[in-house]
Amino acid sequence: MALPRPSRSALDDGLILMRLAVLYSALGLISHYFAAWTMRQVGQQFHIDSQFLMLDALFAASVMLGSLLIAWLLQPAAPLRWLFGAHISLRGVLLAVLGATVMVYAAEPLAGWFDLRLPDSVLLPEDQARPQAVTPLLDLTGSRLFAALLIAVLWVPAAEELIFRGWLFKALAQTRPGVLVALPASTLIFALLHGFYSPGGVLVIGLLGLFLGWLRWRYDQLWLCVLAHAVYNGLTLLMVAIQ
Repeated sequence: MALPRPSRSALDDGLILMRLAVLYSALGLISHYFAAWTMRQVGQQFHIDSQFLMLDALFAASVMLGSLLIAWLLQPAAPLRWLFGAHISLRGVLLAVLGATVMVYAAEPLAGWFDLRLPDSVLLPEDQARPQAVTPLLDLTGSRLFAALLIAVLWVPAAEELIFRGWLFKALAQTRPGVLVALPASTLIFALLHGFYSPGGVLVIGLLGLFLGWLRWRYDQLWLCVLAHAVYNGLTLLMVAIQ
């Protein structure tokens, strides 16, 4: 399973892509079934809101542990250094925070502008009368609100970055085109997996993924991507709360 260093032929490139396809599918399936099985065993003991929080937390935890294993399989000589990078740059930290903040303020007008230019058949109106079983995140109280914020702002960003700007980006960068494949491919997959948003929302997520991928390429430090992603999620929730 270890990656060639570096790829020397189209065969090496194809084998890298095949490894990633197998590992990506396996990680998603195993994480899904682990979280679902655990919730079937113990979920009935908790409130519906707590069940969904636990499901998110379990899925993200499985993704993170699986990502560490995948990093070891792909780069057994130095898996953690390969996955996380070697140093923290103060300039990178400032750029991560600034870039995430700009994305938050640009997200709503950009998504709205894009959605307004799409035909009505693409944007289906939401049914406001439809009953909602799960309480919206910011309507939760007490320990559930604290847990939801922890998951949304830290836990999920860490899990997503371990995949998209972690081993997926680094492995794709081992191909002969390097970052010319790693950056657009990881960004596209990241955006498409948020397809439950409106088209404008997917566009914003794609631009966020592009920025995070650039951070990973420029500084080779995964924690900068986690920081920027956490700042983006946290500020987004804050703006929703004060509106």
